[in-house]
Amino acid sequence: MRPFLVTELQAGKLPRWGLWLLCLLYTVPGLIGRDPWRFDDAAGFGVAWTMAQGGAAQWLMPGIAGIPSVEEGPLPFWFGALAIRLLPWLPGHVAMQLAAMAGLTLLFAFLWYATYWLAARPGVQPADPFDARANPVDFGRAVADSALLVLMGTIGIIARLHETSAEAAQVVWAALFLFGSALALERPVAGGLATGLALAATVLTRGLLPAAALTAVALVLPLVSQSYRLIARRWLAIALPLAVALGLAWPLALAFSGLPGATEHLQQWLAWNRGQLTGFDPQGLAYYGRTLPWYFWPAWPIALWVVVRWRGRLDEPAVALPLTTLAALSLAAVQGSHTPESQIPLMAVALAMLAAIGLPTLRRSVTSLIDWFAVMTYSVIGAVVWGYWLALMTGFPAPMARGAAAASPGFIPRWAPADLLIGLAATLAWLALVRWRLARHPPTLWRPVALSCGGLVLTWLLLMTLWLPAFNHRNTYRELGQQLAAQLPPGTGCVATRAVGAAQRAALQYFGGFAMTGETDDCRWRLIQHTGEQARHAPAPIAGWSLVWEGARPRDIDEVLRLYRRP
Repeated sequence: MRPFLVTELQAGKLPRWGLWLLCLLYTVPGLIGRDPWRFDDAAGFGVAWTMAQGGAAQWLMPGIAGIPSVEEGPLPFWFGALAIRLLPWLPGHVAMQLAAMAGLTLLFAFLWYATYWLAARPGVQPADPFDARANPVDFGRAVADSALLVLMGTIGIIARLHETSAEAAQVVWAALFLFGSALALERPVAGGLATGLALAATVLTRGLLPAAALTAVALVLPLVSQSYRLIARRWLAIALPLAVALGLAWPLALAFSGLPGATEHLQQWLAWNRGQLTGFDPQGLAYYGRTLPWYFWPAWPIALWVVVRWRGRLDEPAVALPLTTLAALSLAAVQGSHTPESQIPLMAVALAMLAAIGLPTLRRSVTSLIDWFAVMTYSVIGAVVWGYWLALMTGFPAPMARGAAAASPGFIPRWAPADLLIGLAATLAWLALVRWRLARHPPTLWRPVALSCGGLVLTWLLLMTLWLPAFNHRNTYRELGQQLAAQLPPGTGCVATRAVGAAQRAALQYFGGFAMTGETDDCRWRLIQHTGEQARHAPAPIAGWSLVWEGARPRDIDEVLRLYRRP
């Protein structure tokens, strides 16, 4: 690798208030002021809500309204259920969202410190031919700041990280693994504790496949890096036994609890884990080829440059750790998930760390490409967001107003001065950031990714203020749950369900305030979800049952709920 120089001026740290403000603007919008939304977000909340309302069986066997949820472990939902119980004065979904905010905060902290410790090591320091280089502390801080900006500027993960789901929690454990692995170079015992906790948390969140991938990283690092070879015995002697002990705690509790259904739940969870190893899937690989270039922008071109620029020093921990982690997680994703999109966010943290290491040597042409892409993309997106929102609110121009209304059928727009002011402030902040970036300021390390991060964060803020009421109307089941509850007499003991999805079950039970079960003949009431052709036609009579009510959200014409009563 050719030497490079980073001066004290170039290693100037991002003002703390600016970094904290960006983290705050990234974390809070999208996790406040909304109901649990469709799919993974509502399903994750439903598991935590069921735990908070139940006893030991619900805490050991994650599920939603009597239906087991075996495609994830209980750990993230334990935290959500604890938040719900510890904050009883708050609505349950708000308490769960606060727990998700805490997880995002931990994610940022783990990534920053892991990157800082790696970047401050002697092997990563820039050349010093004229005694002008930045000191290791300032250089490490600048690179760590850059890692946060890269992560927050990565396009594809922002929506996923704002869900109350196991996938979002697993990204935090991936960051904890990198944190522990970086810490181990200086403090092997403490690093081993953090690494072991991360591996065990992964088992209890997303199962054995990602845990095996991260374990492989810990075993391979001593083979490819001399620095890790020196501390491997002390580090792994703590990490691996701790991971096994804590990772087995929940499965063993299930096996020996004696609770009805516990053994079956464990067997189903193990079967789901085996099902993750489906072998090489060409369709999944094609999916990644289509998705990853935009999903990981702007991190991937910078990370690719690191591999080229550091090709003679790939054993350096600052490169070896994120690169090995990225390779292992990529191999696990290609080898076998039925839902490949759930594997992608795990790679983002390692990719951000790797890209941050490459910023000091990034060529000006690549920097200019990333900057102009950010300016053009986020300026256009901001103009589109404003244009369609104004059309929705005013009805002019009519074609744009019709398109905006079609995105959330039945939504009645109302002016919200606070949202308007926040949106204007975000837009002015974006314009000020563009002006600052184009001015002649010192070429700090984190400057090339400032526009990408600021543009995405401020665009997200626009969407989660101006458009949040419309998005919430489109994605919530609040009104449908209340309509359904109005059909049930007070004190209804249970409502049996058939073909009702996990997210729908969670939201309807929460907003309706009634108990739901699976398919059973013990309930007088039965809720059936019809889709496709069955939803568009009148239902066939069910012997012994009478149709009481049917309803659907305005946009979901192919998803109809029908409530039946037995005399």
